[in-house]
Amino acid sequence: MHKIKGKILVGITGGIGSGKSEVCRQLAKKGFKVIYADLKAKELYKKDKKLAAKVVKAFGKDILNFKNVISLTKLREKVFANKKNFKKINDLVHPIVIRHLMREIKKLPQKLILIESALVFDTTFYKYLDYVIMVYANKKKRLERIMMRDGVKRKDVERIMQFQLDERVKIERSDFVIVNNKTLEDLEREVEFFSRVLKALKK
Repeated sequence: MHKIKGKILVGITGGIGSGKSEVCRQLAKKGFKVIYADLKAKELYKKDKKLAAKVVKAFGKDILNFKNVISLTKLREKVFANKKNFKKINDLVHPIVIRHLMREIKKLPQKLILIESALVFDTTFYKYLDYVIMVYANKKKRLERIMMRDGVKRKDVERIMQFQLDERVKIERSDFVIVNNKTLEDLEREVEFFSRVLKALKK
C-alpha cells in the first residue's frame, strides 16, 4: 500500500473530452484542493533535467526545439505514433510524476485532495488513491468537444482515443461515475451532489 496516512486522495479521471477538467474546475471553486497530474508532468519535462535527458535518449534529439528544450508538440507526435512509444513514455515519466506529487501532497494542510489524471488506471497511480471518480461521456460527445476546443480533425482525436484504456474498464474500476453527456447545467448538478459526497468523506 502506498497511501499517505492522514490524507484522503481522490483521483478524477476520464477519457479525452470527457469533461474531467471542468469537473475539477467546479470542485476547486467549491473550495476543494485540486492537483493536476498532467500539468505536473509537463512542468517536469522542463524542470527535471534527469527526466528530460531520459526522454531525449528514448525518443531522439528531434523532439527538442530551437532552445534545446523538449517540444511537447513534437514529443506528442512521437508518443502517439504507436502503442510501444505510448507505453515507453508512461513507464518513464509516471513513476517520477507520482513521486513528485506524493512529496507535494505530504506538505499540504488539506486532508482531502483531488488529483486530476487521465492515466489513473493506465499506470500504477490508482494504488496511491483512496477513491476514483470517473467522468464519462460517450464517444460522439467527446469527439465534438475536442474538435471544437482544439480545432483538430476527427481522425486525430480518434487516434489519441485508441491509446487510452477502454471506458468500460475505467467505469468498472472506479468508485464513482459522473455522467457528462448533457448540458453544463446538468454537469453542475452532478458536481454539486459529488461535492456533498466528498465533504462526507472528510469527516
